[in-house]
Amino acid sequence: MPQGLIQGLNDRLGSIPPGRRVYILILVWALFFGALIALDALFLRDYLNAHVGAPIDISYYRERTQGILDGLWLYRDIPCESPPLIVYLMLPAQLAGGSEMAYQIWFSVFILLTSLSLYWALRRYDDAKAFWVALIFLLIPVSTIETVFAIEDEAIVVWIFVLSILLAVIGKLRWSAIAMTIGIWTKLINAFLFPFQWRDAKSRRERWILLGIVIGLSFLICLPFLIVCPVEFLSFPKYYFLSSGSGDTPTSNLNIWDFLSMGGLELPSWFFLALTIGVLLLAYYLGLKRKRTLLEGMLIVLTAFILVYPRTTASYYTLPIALLLIWGVENRWLVMRCLLIYVPLLLSLLFTNNNSIGEPFIDWEWGWVIGALLQLIVIFILLDSVRVAIRRRNFVDRALAEQGRG
Repeated sequence: MPQGLIQGLNDRLGSIPPGRRVYILILVWALFFGALIALDALFLRDYLNAHVGAPIDISYYRERTQGILDGLWLYRDIPCESPPLIVYLMLPAQLAGGSEMAYQIWFSVFILLTSLSLYWALRRYDDAKAFWVALIFLLIPVSTIETVFAIEDEAIVVWIFVLSILLAVIGKLRWSAIAMTIGIWTKLINAFLFPFQWRDAKSRRERWILLGIVIGLSFLICLPFLIVCPVEFLSFPKYYFLSSGSGDTPTSNLNIWDFLSMGGLELPSWFFLALTIGVLLLAYYLGLKRKRTLLEGMLIVLTAFILVYPRTTASYYTLPIALLLIWGVENRWLVMRCLLIYVPLLLSLLFTNNNSIGEPFIDWEWGWVIGALLQLIVIFILLDSVRVAIRRRNFVDRALAEQGRG
């Protein structure tokens, strides 16, 4: 964006009282997502369903939520490979009729919640920059398009994860542990925050309190399922840790491993498990051993996981992007990368057979090579963005460092 335009926008923003900026975020969200959902319902949905295929996951959302409303139990009566809370958090959409629009609206609410959480948590360090982080997040294609047109539920996961990170950043470690534990039983990836909570706790007693929160709250969440269907309930982690990403699963993947598999490179589940654990250990070494800030460390860990995990989908990229925007408000090229990374991601979708129709939309003999190259572009953009980001402290970490010296 031209520097003059940015300065003009900042000048205009300065005339708006900080207390009213939240209403701007809500208005932008309502207009933007309202327009996207209306576009989908009025013009695109029938075409997409006919030529691209209906969204893969929505049938699972409906089956599971309606089963719960009918008095059935997850795992025992309703096949489910996900943690339980993600299903219960989708109940309002099913109660509203369970239509595609109901799920689109409900999931988009969590994008708004993430935006507002970013603003409310970061405004204490710089109100204007916090506002721009929150506003740009509303417009990120990898989040908006996947939520509205693919009707993916990751917006729920992103909000809880980002909220737990923000609570830790502002020093509310106990509340962060509560949010993280709820997040773990929504999507297990939320557990990645705990080593940073443990590191940043100021005393041994505080660390054991955090661990007690995680164990105690987890026990309360799991207790009904452990009583009713312990064997079925305890088997669901297999989906995350012992699956290579192929086969009939309720989630389509979009990562380089899919294209290598199409080219004939079939890797066993143990390889992916070992690779993921190894890369995560290295990422934690870089994020913890070198005493990086929590935001820097989480950015490194999330990026490492997303790039090697065989079940990564496009919407997973929202997590590191949400953090990158905290640096991006002072580096417009980072913002451009966060906006443009979805282009090669979307183009690679044309060449994968792991989609709603079960075959590539462009079925060329060597199409998997093009898909793999596009995924390499995605990997390069994300890795280079992280490299650029961690070279300079963002406005939040600078403010926290000043407070520490004060």
